[in-house]
Amino acid sequence: MSIIAKRLIQAIPLVFGASFVSFLMMHLAPGDPTIMFMDPSVSQNDLDQVRENLGLNAPLLVQYFHWVSALLQGNFGYSYITGQPVFDAICERLPATLMLSVASLSLILLITFPLGILCGYKKDTWVDDSITIFSFLGLSIPTFWLGLMFILVFSLQLDWLPTSGFMDPLLRDAPWYQQLASVLRHMALPLLTITVGGIAGLIRYNRFSMIKILAQDYITAARARGLSERRICFKHALKNALLPIITILGLDLPSLIGGSFIIEYIFSWPGMGQLGVQAVFQRDYPILMATIFFSSVLIIIGNVLADVSYAMADPRISSPRKGAA
Repeated sequence: MSIIAKRLIQAIPLVFGASFVSFLMMHLAPGDPTIMFMDPSVSQNDLDQVRENLGLNAPLLVQYFHWVSALLQGNFGYSYITGQPVFDAICERLPATLMLSVASLSLILLITFPLGILCGYKKDTWVDDSITIFSFLGLSIPTFWLGLMFILVFSLQLDWLPTSGFMDPLLRDAPWYQQLASVLRHMALPLLTITVGGIAGLIRYNRFSMIKILAQDYITAARARGLSERRICFKHALKNALLPIITILGLDLPSLIGGSFIIEYIFSWPGMGQLGVQAVFQRDYPILMATIFFSSVLIIIGNVLADVSYAMADPRISSPRKGAA
């Protein structure tokens, strides 16, 4: 519990630091929300009044202070475009983002650990070489391009899976299992795209970690005692090999969540990523700031879970020796 509390306390300035940098970048970029209201029938005086009503004429630091003050009171503001409360808009999109992120992370873990262990045990064999080639291909292919290729092949040419969306609109009143099947079909392509991009690097790290562990003296001693390879793998090698993988996974969480935002927009997946990208194009600052804030919170929660997992895998991390400097 002390690790969780310490990490959460350390995360507070990180969240507000990220929000401050994002706030400055948004306001320093060319254009402002009044562009969305430009029309021949709208006079410049009306546009100036809109800027005044939105508080855009105040200095940037004052605007950020007002945003933070409202945030501490639980008020995320209102969308400049729709007028909807920002918190309601985020809550509508958050389940879809969590569904895709949790599913992709779980699938990545289920694939990378067995393949990484297999590569470590089958070092320099055709199995290792085949998985290595796949890993390098996954690392070299841009995720957005891969998503477009999946749409081209599986949706447009083979007509196996839908191109975009969350669920077939005709199934709104259908039984829950039909709705679930439709959601899973729509989630297949974005999930596959994120998974292919995520497993490539982790397989390599897992392979290197397993090879290094298997070369240790205590593994050689265990083999000399006649222990089975299965016992050596799961009782002695795997636990120590997990530590660097947990670290790398914690560092990769921001890219996984950030990458899923682009994928959400490509596949029209109704999550926070799609909402955030639309807010960028529309200069909808309240929506965009809330998206960045919640994304930062999700990333920090993921890193805290990685720290807890690290401590569970190696209790010495959370239980240092008494009297140690």
